[in-house]
Amino acid sequence: MAQSLQEFLDRILQAYSTGPRYDEVRKAKEEFFHRAGKVAEGSDAFEQQMQCFVDWYLFDRNLVGLDLCPVKMFVVENKTKLPPEELKIFTDLTKGVHSIFEFLKMKDNDVYLKDLFSGENYVVEDSEINRGFSKGDVFECRLIRFNDRYVFGGSFVFHPVDCKSYIRKQIKKIRYQDYAQRLKLIHRLATMRLKTEQYSHIDVKFIYTDQPMF
Repeated sequence: MAQSLQEFLDRILQAYSTGPRYDEVRKAKEEFFHRAGKVAEGSDAFEQQMQCFVDWYLFDRNLVGLDLCPVKMFVVENKTKLPPEELKIFTDLTKGVHSIFEFLKMKDNDVYLKDLFSGENYVVEDSEINRGFSKGDVFECRLIRFNDRYVFGGSFVFHPVDCKSYIRKQIKKIRYQDYAQRLKLIHRLATMRLKTEQYSHIDVKFIYTDQPMF
């Protein structure tokens, strides 16, 4: 039986969140929620935020004392132990795209997206996630290479359509900077999105701003 993407990600998470790495993931949670803020446990927003944390921990956060995130470190530590077909899959996991995307269209079950940082278009073919999109939606997500095609990662942050102009302007400011700077903006925008939930009575233009009131 073919293994799912989640099974491969779970193997990496198991390797870097248990035993001697238990304290690492605990500290990572503190870092993440200190930056991102925290919502009520048990809510749909909390479940989505936990998925954002897992994706960040696996793909973006370098392990303490190392210059590699868990997904990349897993390949380094296991490249002589894994069968070739598995090594390829784990290596492909290091080649994803994490960005702010605009939804362009749906054709059958294929999702067409535009990366607002690079301007490049992507197609998530025969996507299992193919509902809830509207033309012009702007959202953060991660495209993961799996079985020679892109699939959606587990976390999404949909931004208010009314804030698209602000988001585009912020992206334009750092378009040619490295991923670390892009990630800072992605995180800042995600924090703004969370604040729209916490302050739902406030117009989003007072939250998506360089001089936030909240």
